Amino acid sequence: MKKKKNLFIWLFIFVFLSTYSLNSTQKKKISIFSIENINIDGIINVNETNFKNRINKFFGESLFFFNSKELKKIASEFNFIKEIKIKKIYPDTLNIILQENEPIAILIENNKKILLLEMGNTVSNYHVDIINSLPTVSGMNAKKNFYDFYKTLKKVNFDTELIEEIKYFGIDRWDIILKSGKIIKLPTERFESSIEKFISIYDKDNFTNFKIFDFRINGQLILK
Repeated sequence: MKKKKNLFIWLFIFVFLSTYSLNSTQKKKISIFSIENINIDGIINVNETNFKNRINKFFGESLFFFNSKELKKIASEFNFIKEIKIKKIYPDTLNIILQENEPIAILIENNKKILLLEMGNTVSNYHVDIINSLPTVSGMNAKKNFYDFYKTLKKVNFDTELIEEIKYFGIDRWDIILKSGKIIKLPTERFESSIEKFISIYDKDNFTNFKIFDFRINGQLILK
């Protein structure tokens, strides 16, 4: 009984101190376990300055009563952020761990370069360094159809780092241009098997001198 009574007393004191007291002139919020440190891990492409400016508002708030929903709402406004994890380190530290959407390609549309991210997000403003090793994607309605095509490339374990450019044609057909200069012309249907065939042969001795691998005719491979 005595232990329960002591627990109740301490809980009362804690709740009292963790709420607020209004001074007639200053009206300052007084809280226990005030957030004094915010650590952020996982930033690669997120605009760090903008993100920090948005979350500075949390300094001074009670760590115990911290509302993570508000922070997650702010994170959702940054297209690069895929997931956010929050950990409270008492007495005064908030740890934020970010997982970012991976950049996968640069869309050329109306003479503009738009960064495409793995979850379907797009970014118009980014550091130029991000795009150095990414393939470009072009063609009318390329954006609408690209993500399904990209999933196929990943499904068959195509090394996308080898790709220089991907061109989309309005007849549901794709060309892949590699950094080595090789060109893969895919058919409009069942192109997954054509990609798998290319993967199995392109670096073999008998095929190294060919530049064009044309799979457009069903059941045939034309080499040039």
